[in-house]
Amino acid sequence: MRALITVPGNTAAVQDKAVPEPGPHEIRIKVHSVALNPVDALYTSHPPAPPGRVVGSDIAGVVDKLGEGVLRWNVGDRVAGFLQGATCENERPGGFAEYAILEWDLAIAILKEVSFDEAATVPLCSLTAAQSLLIYSVTTSLGLFVLELSKLLRTPTDKCYRIFATASPKNHQKLLDLGVEKAFDYRDPDWPQRVKEASGGIHYAVDCISEGDSTAKISRTYNNGGGVIACIRKSTWDKEGIRDGVVGLYSSVWIGLGKDIRYNGPLLCCAFGSHQLIVLPLGELMPPDPTWRDFSVSYYNWLSNAGVAKKFSIPPNPVRLMPGGIERIVPDGFTLLGSN
Repeated sequence: MRALITVPGNTAAVQDKAVPEPGPHEIRIKVHSVALNPVDALYTSHPPAPPGRVVGSDIAGVVDKLGEGVLRWNVGDRVAGFLQGATCENERPGGFAEYAILEWDLAIAILKEVSFDEAATVPLCSLTAAQSLLIYSVTTSLGLFVLELSKLLRTPTDKCYRIFATASPKNHQKLLDLGVEKAFDYRDPDWPQRVKEASGGIHYAVDCISEGDSTAKISRTYNNGGGVIACIRKSTWDKEGIRDGVVGLYSSVWIGLGKDIRYNGPLLCCAFGSHQLIVLPLGELMPPDPTWRDFSVSYYNWLSNAGVAKKFSIPPNPVRLMPGGIERIVPDGFTLLGSN
């Protein structure tokens, strides 16, 4: 089969590779569509392991073969899922190939009303959003899924959350139409104070970019009672700039796969709060946590069981379709990710 594989020079190229065989409790997918995430480009240009790894996270396709002990699925079923794809030192391959392997209970059913292209946008970013109501950088793929999930939440008194967001002004009306109460221009130096005044003080937030001082700025939207900020990079958690009483939540979406994670540098923290950061030293192992995997299974079951709605429980993100197949991922797709 053809697959996008890491090669010397901190890049990737399409090469021939043996078609993988599903093991117990696994299904083989004939891949029809893939979706690109910044993490795919990041770990191709900064590989944590020697060359020879299949790249890629999000995929959608058709069940091609069943391993032993597989429940629910049949050959020919339409499914989506995500893999760790060359983002770690382990040997597990990614999904940017003609065939890929998923554990059967971590696959999402795709109804006929949803295209493969749409379905491929869902697995990784929507699971990241589900782990966590100001949404910073809401128009990212992660941010849009956070928005849709936030609309389903209820307060302890069974009221809808008031949702505030930052984005470019050109997107504000669209966000209002999607259910955001008020949107703010992240380029405005006074946006944290404006959010605080409009909301009366934020209680929860998701930092969908986590770059520079973004997390510190978000903390200024909170009142003295504090709250929680979920972020995607530990580097933004500068305790000197974070408002007192605001705690951080960080984890890696990969632990939702129920496998160990080992990185080649002091890169990750498991969780942190009250300005205490747990940093994993060089080569440290993040062991699998069954509770995170159980959550992934429950969440993907929820997505799959749309019932009479005949669509995912939350809508897929808009698709920017790029022609050329896996041969164009590195020269076109990764270049585009780096420019945004």
